[in-house]
Amino acid sequence: MAPRCSLLVLTYNQERFVADAVRAALAQEGPPVEIIISDDGSVDDTFAVAEACVAGYDGPHEVILNRNATNMGAIAHTNHVVGMARGDILIPAYGDDIAFPDRALRIAQAFEAHDPLLVHSHAVPIDGDGCETTSAYGNAAFFRTTDPLEVATSLFHYLGASGAWARALFDRYGPIDSPLVYDDHILGFRAALEGRVQLIDAPLLYYREGVGISHLAGAGKDRTVNRQRRQKILRQSQAVFAARLADARRFGLGEDHPVVTRLQQAELRAGQRLAYYEGGAALRAGIARHPLGALGALAGEALRDIRKR
Repeated sequence: MAPRCSLLVLTYNQERFVADAVRAALAQEGPPVEIIISDDGSVDDTFAVAEACVAGYDGPHEVILNRNATNMGAIAHTNHVVGMARGDILIPAYGDDIAFPDRALRIAQAFEAHDPLLVHSHAVPIDGDGCETTSAYGNAAFFRTTDPLEVATSLFHYLGASGAWARALFDRYGPIDSPLVYDDHILGFRAALEGRVQLIDAPLLYYREGVGISHLAGAGKDRTVNRQRRQKILRQSQAVFAARLADARRFGLGEDHPVVTRLQQAELRAGQRLAYYEGGAALRAGIARHPLGALGALAGEALRDIRKR
């Protein structure tokens, strides 16, 4: 029979941290799980370190090593490894984090007890040196509500590193298409639509704060860097809202549903604000389609830009 749980250790240029991540995966307690250690074409020694950690392993878990010949990018890599996995519970474990020994077991128990589509937990934040630090992950929307309307436009549903997914989130809605988004942007909303999100109210991993590939450095004094960062956020927001709109429609929400309306408005506003930086045809088209809304968005973004100078 296929393993019930697949632990997906996803790595990229994390040679400094990956040994701890792999050893933590191999040390998982409870029934055997499928462990897929997949490197997305790292240019450092990440894969060699992972390979060395696995060499000679004779424990209960099935271990599969995969190395992409070239870098696919975070979302394409996730889709690829989900396609490789045989479990119906998919537990991502990133190459700079450290799972507690009971993480897979506790997640499997939560799926058994509550039949969710997505599980998330607390974590112990650590810095690059492994020292405990502070984190704002507790501000994530799912710690307050999982109501689809309330979380429709949130870009922070839960701590992505703590999540685990039912395969049904991919089977029902398809793979995640946009390379601009991260899995938690999309899978969290899908699970909220279905009303099947479960919190494990305990920490299940050490989470590396501020060093992951999804981390965006805060605004600094360089205006060019600030503008580039802002454009990246707006493009990502557009892509997230577009993907969620598609999922809302797949779920069966009509065009007049409040969730659809809110997402349409959010996607439009992100595009209008982005036009401030892109200028030219994008700016003219945005004003022509929605003059008052576009001018308000442009004025707001201009003020934001001035303040960051």
